[in-house]
Amino acid sequence: MADTTIGTAPSWDPFDPEFLTDPYPTYARLRDEDPVHRNALGILIVSRYDDAHQVLRDPHTSVQRFESSIDLPEHMLRLRNRGEDRSPSILGLDPPDHTRLRKLVQRTFTPRSIARMRDRTTTIVDDLLDDLSARGVDDPIDLIADYAFVIPFAVIHAMLGLPEADVERVRAWSHAMTQTLEPYLTPEQVDAAIDGGDHMDTYLRDAIEWKRREPADDLLSDLVGVEADGDRMDAEELLAMTNLLFVAGHETTVNLIGNGTHALLRHPDQLTLVGTDESVDDTVADELLRYDSPVQTSGRRMMHDVEIGGVEVPSGEMVLTALGSANRDPRFWGETADQLDVTRADANRHVSFGSGVHHCLGAALARMEGEIAVTHLVRRFPDLTLAAEPTHNARIILRGREVMPVNLGRAA
Repeated sequence: MADTTIGTAPSWDPFDPEFLTDPYPTYARLRDEDPVHRNALGILIVSRYDDAHQVLRDPHTSVQRFESSIDLPEHMLRLRNRGEDRSPSILGLDPPDHTRLRKLVQRTFTPRSIARMRDRTTTIVDDLLDDLSARGVDDPIDLIADYAFVIPFAVIHAMLGLPEADVERVRAWSHAMTQTLEPYLTPEQVDAAIDGGDHMDTYLRDAIEWKRREPADDLLSDLVGVEADGDRMDAEELLAMTNLLFVAGHETTVNLIGNGTHALLRHPDQLTLVGTDESVDDTVADELLRYDSPVQTSGRRMMHDVEIGGVEVPSGEMVLTALGSANRDPRFWGETADQLDVTRADANRHVSFGSGVHHCLGAALARMEGEIAVTHLVRRFPDLTLAAEPTHNARIILRGREVMPVNLGRAA
């Protein structure tokens, strides 16, 4: 049970199903009673906005976790062993290696490239809504599988310039690989992730070579050809970066669409506002990201002795920032911190994309996809309602709805 009862100390428990379903009551108690909290597993976690912001922006930290083999069960070691001879993802690199790769990628992942995808994203969303409306007004759909899960993958697939015919199988491989962003997997999940990863590697190596031979006006061609100060990404770095675009850029946006739509359905006044007032388009995605973050935690290893929230933290300590909690901290957001307000002017100060040198490269793309997917849905179907309570994915890091039955109602 979530530790929210009177007389007991609050605890961040990633194995408590009730906590994973609704962590926010526990976050509130942690912020008030134990903001620099060491849980039963020995993990140090900070829950207030200013403390999380301090950790994320501290230049003297590392994203490398330095676990020893004895920390992992045998089936998880297979994933670690598979990655030993591979170029690491930029998510697991510190400066200067991180700085070098980020500089190269930023030359391709530009506001212009995102703007170029806006019309394409709108077409993807509207075509999908056309297909869903054809099912009939009384036939519920699963908003996650039938809508949220489809959009971000179609967008990144098109953005990279990959053949539409490959979408279904590549999406299945990517979905299996996304499990690896979580700290604990079952043996079956490990098997699926490794199998998906092997298929994805083969597919992307072929795609990269195709773009070398026949470059086009797409992101993958840009990544293949990008150069800065005489430097380029080698073949393995290209493979790691392209894999990351699928893995990190898909599930998080699925959760933005699913979590955000659920939040609006639970707040009818905000749902009506989004459905009728286009002036909220500039703020709605950030407020949905703030209110129920798709990414709940982000870790940093402190590489110097430091004081966080009045607590001395020694060099070498891994600190977990509770992003979802920081985004609801009334010390920063004021007395409306727990309220959904799609007109919130400073919603973009949330930490759902992290902060500092590791701020998410795909933040602008995710905002754009979330804004279009949510606003077009509720404006096309103003009578949208829940057909049943959604289930949650019960993940520690990537918070989202697993199944979300909705009735679309009649199209506007």
